[in-house]
Amino acid sequence: MKKILFNIREFAWIVADEIADWLYPYRNRLTPEERFEVRVKEPMTGEMWMVEELIQQMNEKVDKLQDDMLYVKNKLAEHEKLLELNPKFRVRKASESFSVSGSVRGNGINT
Repeated sequence: MKKILFNIREFAWIVADEIADWLYPYRNRLTPEERFEVRVKEPMTGEMWMVEELIQQMNEKVDKLQDDMLYVKNKLAEHEKLLELNPKFRVRKASESFSVSGSVRGNGINT
C-alpha cells in the first residue's frame, strides 16, 4: 500500500515539474552557452568579468606559476650538481660554522 502511494506521489511531482517547465522553461536553468555569459565582480579591483574570461586568466596564471616552478627546480638541480662536481665550493656543516652569539668553537677567532 505504501509503495503504491509513493508511486502516485512521485508521478504527481513529475507531472507538476513538467507543467512548471512548460510554463516557465528557463526559470532556474541556464543553457550551456549562458553558463559562461554570467558576469562576476572581482573583489580586489571591482571590475566586472565574464566567467569564461576569469577562468582563462586563472588558467594562464597557474600555467605561468608551474613554468616558473619547473625553471627554479631545474636551476636548483643544476647548482646542486655544480656544487658536487667542484670541491672548492664546500658547504660548511653546522659544527664548523661561526657562531652568531660570540662564542666561537675553536676556529682561532676571539681566542
